Amino acid sequence: MTKDKKAKILVLACIPLLLLLVYFLRQKLLWVGSLLGPCWFHEITGYHCPGCGNTRAVTALFKLKPLTALRNNPLIPILCLFGLGGYIELAADVCGKKIKLVPRNPWVWLGLLIVLLIFYVVRNFFPILAPIPTAVA
Repeated sequence: MTKDKKAKILVLACIPLLLLLVYFLRQKLLWVGSLLGPCWFHEITGYHCPGCGNTRAVTALFKLKPLTALRNNPLIPILCLFGLGGYIELAADVCGKKIKLVPRNPWVWLGLLIVLLIFYVVRNFFPILAPIPTAVA
């Protein structure tokens, strides 16, 4: 067995353990997130910045509410999906199969970035797209 394959197997084993650790420590991690306080950009301007809703999206994912997470900030669930795709690719590679689930084309990433930036601007003008207020979430 090569060093490369051993390293991949080690990563495959460590990621679920790390995710379990994060899950069991979620209350402490969310407490740290609560120390950030309100978004100063939103407080000053009244507009939502691209980061508004991140903590609420992570909280919703911990509660297994992916649609609420998407509503609060779509970047967090999208990154989780790409991470899952990368993990599946790595597992398939260790088993000797090459699959590609995560896009490699830079135009796909640029397109996603443009769509997200447009969403982050548009959500300031349509309340249905804004993050769910903290008291409700």
